[in-house]
Amino acid sequence: MLSQHSQGAASLGGMTPVINLWDRLLVPLQGEIGDQELQDIIDNVLRRIAEHGAEGLVIDASGIWLVDSHLCAGLSRLAMSASSMGVRSVLCGLSAEVVMTLGSMGFDLTEVKTAMSLEQALQSLGLSAKRQPRHEGERR
Repeated sequence: MLSQHSQGAASLGGMTPVINLWDRLLVPLQGEIGDQELQDIIDNVLRRIAEHGAEGLVIDASGIWLVDSHLCAGLSRLAMSASSMGVRSVLCGLSAEVVMTLGSMGFDLTEVKTAMSLEQALQSLGLSAKRQPRHEGERR
């Protein structure tokens, strides 16, 4: 059996995986995140950072259906807690509607680094893709 660290993706909490990408953690949030699932995500990500370390954390909110004050506070708490543990955090994938909702709830994004896309978030943490040229005869 592989450990969580060596698996690359481990299902932690409800259905939300925590994916290891070259010493960075990616948490892709999907659907409606309930209070208990949010707390499980926070607890498990912080435990994973404490046990294995990480050079960065990306919280991808592009799949969130519903944003409420508890989710806003939880995402902020996760990012701030990870930062307190020495892990830079980036929140990405916020739709215009979500940003407007966060603003109306008084959620302050100045303390949390944000990015428009997952690719930009990973780049801000020092990761980027290098495309290899195609060779003749290679299938697409």
